[in-house]
Amino acid sequence: MFKHLSQGYFIFCCGMCFLVTLLPWWPTYEILTIPKYALLFGPRWWLLIAVIGLFFFWRYLSKAQLWFSSLLILLSLNFLDFQLPSPGSYFSTSTSDKISVLSANIGGGGSKRELDYIGFTRKPDIILLQEARNIALSTLFIDYDFKECISGLCIFSKYPFKRVKVLSRKLFEGWGTFAIFYQIETQFGQVSLANVHFETPRSVLMGLIYRFFDFTLANTIESNRQFEAELVSLWSKNKPYTLIVGDFNMPEDENTYQRNFTHLNNAIGIKGIGFNATKHTVWHGVRIDHILYSDDFKLKAVDVVEVINGDHQPVFATFSVGNTY
Repeated sequence: MFKHLSQGYFIFCCGMCFLVTLLPWWPTYEILTIPKYALLFGPRWWLLIAVIGLFFFWRYLSKAQLWFSSLLILLSLNFLDFQLPSPGSYFSTSTSDKISVLSANIGGGGSKRELDYIGFTRKPDIILLQEARNIALSTLFIDYDFKECISGLCIFSKYPFKRVKVLSRKLFEGWGTFAIFYQIETQFGQVSLANVHFETPRSVLMGLIYRFFDFTLANTIESNRQFEAELVSLWSKNKPYTLIVGDFNMPEDENTYQRNFTHLNNAIGIKGIGFNATKHTVWHGVRIDHILYSDDFKLKAVDVVEVINGDHQPVFATFSVGNTY
């Protein structure tokens, strides 16, 4: 009995590890939207617990299966978004010019004192906020001369900037702004920057919690998220010195992210160590806030700042930049 049970359990673990490892390449079939959201945004630790459970059956597994179980643990850690920095990230050449960027969604918390503390201790050159409604620009980050807020998307900069374009969800009969594009004049030249806040699948996830499966709603949200990502991706193509920063509401292993943003580097994905969830719930965390950058920048350091008493944590990155464009 235990022999048959162990073989079935082993096959189950192999199948689930294979399924989640392929998440970045899942097709965009409508029937897969809700399962995709459940796997991406739900607790991910269940897979590691399931794989560790294999070792309770070690007497009934072959040596090959035991060795393969070690690979399954690695795959489950990868699904958990456990990160080791890319070896190449430590061999970038240094230059004299640097630029630092901090991104924070403050919709779920983040007092003026906390935000000022981050600005004071980290001293970023550019601060980008999402869901920053009802804040007084004159009292926040007073050391920054250049600042503005539009529909909860804010920029505070030590460098002068020009707003190039604003993208609103009115494009698909929604509400709110999901991207603002800037040209920033730095001491080493012009930087193209986008502050983004893509649509959230929260309503679909709440439906899952209450066992209400609305595929029509899920696919409408999925279509909107894809449209937003595609527009921002098109803007960023073939642009030198480009940054896309903000709350993407999508993890790096989502197929929508993979189709639209892999031409840029993900700061935490390149140099992050350990678990770097930027959005927290009671049971788990997920990394959905990103700082993306073009190859013209050389990443010096990146960190998830665990300061704000909200459901998101800021991301802070420092880059070195060549002296010529």
